[in-house]
Amino acid sequence: MSTVLRVESIVKRYSDHAVLNGVSLELARGEAKVIMGPSGTGKSTLLRCINHLTPPDEGRVFLEGEELTSENINKIRQRLAFVFQDFNLFLHLTVLDNVRIGPRRILGQSKEEATERALTELRRVGLEDRANYYPAQLSGGQQQRASIARALAMDPKVILFDEPTSALDPELTGEVVAVMKQLASEGMTMLVVSHEVAFARSAADKIIFMEGGYIVEEATPEVILRNPRSDRTRGFLKAIGEQEAV
Repeated sequence: MSTVLRVESIVKRYSDHAVLNGVSLELARGEAKVIMGPSGTGKSTLLRCINHLTPPDEGRVFLEGEELTSENINKIRQRLAFVFQDFNLFLHLTVLDNVRIGPRRILGQSKEEATERALTELRRVGLEDRANYYPAQLSGGQQQRASIARALAMDPKVILFDEPTSALDPELTGEVVAVMKQLASEGMTMLVVSHEVAFARSAADKIIFMEGGYIVEEATPEVILRNPRSDRTRGFLKAIGEQEAV
C-alpha cells in the first residue's frame, strides 16, 4: 500500500514543556490506525499539528507526497478532514446545510451537486431523515454522525478523528463506533485518537500507544492488546480493562 500521510519529527512545546517530542508516523492508503495513551500525553495535539490547526514548532507533514506549508494549507486541508470530539457543527444551520457548506464554498460545487453529495453522505451515516433538523434537535450521537458526514462530503484522502465518542453517553457511543467501523471496512484512511478498545480491536490495522509526547510502540491490535512490549502499555491496558475486557 502506498503512503498517504507521513509525519516527520513533530515537536510541540508550550513554554518549557514539550507536549510532542519528535513524533513520526506513516499512514498507508486504506489503513486505519488508532492512537491510545493516558490523558495529557499529546494525542490530540498530534492530530491538530498534523492538520496545522495547532502549528508544530518543528517537523513536517506530507499528504500524498506534498508537504503541508503555510502557502498550501487550505488546499491540503480539503483532503485532510477533521472530526472533533465536540462536533463543531454550525448551530444556526440545518444538518443538510452543515454537510453541504464545504462542497459549496470550498470545492465550488453547485447547490444541486453539493446537495446530492450531502444527502449521499447523510444516508451513509444513517441520517438522511434528519437532513432538515438543526443540531440542537439531534442527540449527541446523531450530531457526531452529522460531523462525520460533513467530513466525508469533502471526499478526503484522510480523516482525523479526535476522540469522537468522548463527549457521548455510553448508549450513544455505539452508533458512532458502528459508522467508523463501516468506514474502515470500506477502506477509508483514518487516524483515530480513541480509547474504544472494541473499535481498535475490530477495525484498526495498527494501534499506536503514546506517552509523554512519544510513540512508545506501534503494532497490530492482536500484539498490542494481547502481548504489548512496553510495561507502560501493559499497565494502561490493565487500567482501562477494568471497564472493558482486553
